[in-house]
Amino acid sequence: MTIETRAYGTDLEVRGTGDGRTICGICVPYDVEQRIHPQLTEVFRKGAFANVAPNAHRVKLLVGHDAQALPIGRASLLREDSAGLYGEFRVSKGQRGDDILELVRDGALTELSIGFQPLKDKRRQDGVVERIAAHLAEVSLVTFGAYGHSASVVGVRDTSTTPNMDAVQAILKDLRR
Repeated sequence: MTIETRAYGTDLEVRGTGDGRTICGICVPYDVEQRIHPQLTEVFRKGAFANVAPNAHRVKLLVGHDAQALPIGRASLLREDSAGLYGEFRVSKGQRGDDILELVRDGALTELSIGFQPLKDKRRQDGVVERIAAHLAEVSLVTFGAYGHSASVVGVRDTSTTPNMDAVQAILKDLRR
């Protein structure tokens, strides 16, 4: 079983209310073509992760796809919307989690990346691979993402605040131009 990884840069936001241990952002943008390497350009389509929401709690938050290290948290919410796969991740208390949260707050870590297994793809005549269905194995905070600002943290918050989805939509609209 091979797990592929893709990183996406998004705008992460840290909010100072409550305990501020929830990171939220677009994990995978939809309908944004991205050259992964010279032989692969791909685009994820809405519905690619349609079955992930009921099992969100099983998706771990890693750093740099390092499966050898313990996860720093887990998903508390995953849902598809028009922008892409949106996720909220609870970062566990502890030295490593605290250090990573500080890097997010400082803007040093701003991008999300996914580990996934392709389940159903469609190759277009122009060679672009459309990801129709995929299994989400994990989500990671990374330094540099394949999709730039399309997959990034839009917030670190407590459970009483909601992310600014208008800002997320505006970023993705600019990318699709």
